[in-house]
Formats: sequence, C-alpha cells, structure tokens
Amino acid sequence: MKKLAGAALLSVGDILGKLIGFLILPYLTSRMGTVEYGILTLYLSFIQILIILISFSGQGLLPVKFIQESETAGLIFRRDNINLGIVISIFLFLISLLIKPFLHFSISAYDLFWIIFAALVQAVNVINLSHLRISQTYRIATIGQFALSVMNVVFTVILFTVLTGSAINRLIAVSFSFLFVQLLYSFFIYSKLKIDNSKTTLSLVCRYKEIFLYGVSLWPHHGSYWIKSTIDRFFIAHYLSVSIVGVYGLALQLSSILMLFFTVINQACQPFIYRYLNSGDFKKVRKVQLGYAIIVLFSALAYSIILPIVFPWLFNSKFNDALKYFTYLMPGTVFMCIYYIYTHALFFYKRNKKISLITASSMIVHLLGILIVVNTNISVEYFCVVYAISSGFACGATILFCNKQLKEVANNKYVA
Repeated sequence: MKKLAGAALLSVGDILGKLIGFLILPYLTSRMGTVEYGILTLYLSFIQILIILISFSGQGLLPVKFIQESETAGLIFRRDNINLGIVISIFLFLISLLIKPFLHFSISAYDLFWIIFAALVQAVNVINLSHLRISQTYRIATIGQFALSVMNVVFTVILFTVLTGSAINRLIAVSFSFLFVQLLYSFFIYSKLKIDNSKTTLSLVCRYKEIFLYGVSLWPHHGSYWIKSTIDRFFIAHYLSVSIVGVYGLALQLSSILMLFFTVINQACQPFIYRYLNSGDFKKVRKVQLGYAIIVLFSALAYSIILPIVFPWLFNSKFNDALKYFTYLMPGTVFMCIYYIYTHALFFYKRNKKISLITASSMIVHLLGILIVVNTNISVEYFCVVYAISSGFACGATILFCNKQLKEVANNKYVA
C-alpha cells in the first residue's frame, strides 16, 4: 500500500505541477501575441523530436533493465544514457551550425543553442523520472516535479518582465527550471548511490551500442508520431500564417492538458503493469488498461464542457478561434491518451518493430490526409480531422497487437 500511495503522491504532485505550468498560458498569450507565440510553437515542435534523438528512448528500456536484470543495471543504464545524450547534443549543435547557412529560414546560433539545450535537460528529466518511478523513489521525485513547474513560471515572469516576452526567453526559463531540478535529483539521490561497475560484463562501447540500437529501433515509432503531431504546424505556417500557428498552438496546448494529465497517470501505471506482466497476471493488466480508458473518456467529456465556459475569462479575444480548433483536436487527443497505456505490453516484450509498424502506418494515413487537405480545401479544422483519423488508427491497431501479444504469452508462444 505504501508503494501505491507513493505512486499516487507522485502522480498528484506531477499533475499539480503541470497545472501550475498551464496557469501561465493566459500570461504568455497576452505578453507574446499570436506571431511570437506561433514562433514558440514551432520551436517546441523541434524540441519534441530532439528529446527523442537525445534520450534514445531510454526511458522505455531502463525499467526493463531494472526489473529483468538488477537495480545496478538500471543505474548503469541511466548514467550511460545521460552521458550519451550530452555527447549527441553537442554533435547536434555543431551539425546545426554547419547546415544553418543552407536553410530556407533564418535562425540564429543563439536560438539554436537554447533549443538544443532545452531538449537536453528535458531528455535528462525523462530518463531520471523513469528511474525514480521504477525504483519507487517517490518523495524526491514529487518535490522535484512540483518545483519544476513553479520555477518554470517564476523564471518566465522574471525574464518577460526584465527583458521581453519572446519565444527564446521562454525557452531559457524552461531550460533553467529543468536544469535546477536535475541538479536537485543528482545531489539528493544519485550522488549518494554507488554504482558497482564490476557487476556488468559489457564494455562501455557495447553499452552505448545497446542504447543506440534500442533508440534507433524506435525512431520510426517516435519519428512517425512527431510527424503526425507537428507537421500540420509547418503547413499552416507555410500556407496560412505564423499568426494562425500561434492560435492553433494555443488550441494544441489546451488539448494537451488532457494528454499531460494522462501521461502522468500512464507513467505511474507503468511499474505496476510491468510487474503484472512479469508475474503473468494478465487479468490485472487488462483491468488497468480498461479502467484507464474509461477515465480518459469521462475526463475528456468534462473538460470539453468546462473549457468553453472559462475560456473568455482567461484569454485575449485574438485567440478566440483556438476554442474552435480545440473541439476538433479532442477526439485525436483521446485516442492518443488511450494508445499509450496499451504500448506498455509491447515495450515490455521488446516488440519495437510492431510499435514502429503501427506508428509508421499511422503516419502514412496522416500524410495522405494532409495531402488531400492541401490539394482540396486548406483549413485548420481539416488538419484536426486528419489528426483524429490517424490517431484512431494508431489506437485501434495498438489495442489489437497488445491483446494478441498477451494471448501469445498466455499460450506459451512468446519468443523473446
């Protein structure tokens, strides 16, 4: 019960922390305007894919290492994953400087640095949280995530007051808040844990190779999702305007509140699902999945009723169309919330190819939809409909593959 209470405490703290971060949205939109907020939205789109490249999706393999091998194996993996991420970040920055003159849009080296640095500290946070959850170190993790959101808001207000309400100043605030919390984790937890390197027989090169190959195997999965969830912003910027991207970006942020809320719950469920899978208790796995999906549906309905009531009190009238876009985005958001809870079984059994097949197929559906929109009637609403269709495809396919995988294991047909 203590472990369950700890998981619940971390989830509540994480959710409250993220809600504090979202409370600053009215402030951001009023200080930045639609154009600058549109630039921030595009920068955040790049950061999403950079986090995937830098972390090599280590948060998925780390819990498996911890459970199937040992706690020491999990700690060694965490350290190697972070070190490799730092090296990759430096490499990405140098490469970006080389290709910058050939880009069709203008972006300074200063902006590039903060985009990559923001991605790095967020990738480290994802890796650390993965270890803290699977090791059930809940108290420090809860304090850290809550402090993260508070500092995020405080640093943003300070920079916007002292300097200007720009996209890059927002990224600087985000970067320093994430950096501070990772230093907090390092001081209170990881500096006190001694890693026995003699317990691993693999060389550093082999360990890095394992991380690299695992991450690369999931690039089609994460890359497809990134294309599916962000490519529309660039089409809107190209065919319509950056200002509309800003309004659409707010709609995305508002819909992502539901996604972030259930991402926290989903991550909290991961250690329990992994342990149920490890013990062969598939009934409990299915109960968690079904209960989670039902809660998603009811929460989405309640959120869709409440937001239109409070929206006019929170946001500038320039962003009114965001409410319309939000309505179109919600079905796709619900599908993606449910999708993630069913991926745990596939990740646990290392069915990365199946996951990549699902997301790649979903991406193709999405790109075909965008192609139809671009060649018929370009509007933000149609981009949202395409997102809903492709997300529904990914969700349905993942549920089918997950159920098939569990049946194979139950019938002793599973081959690792």
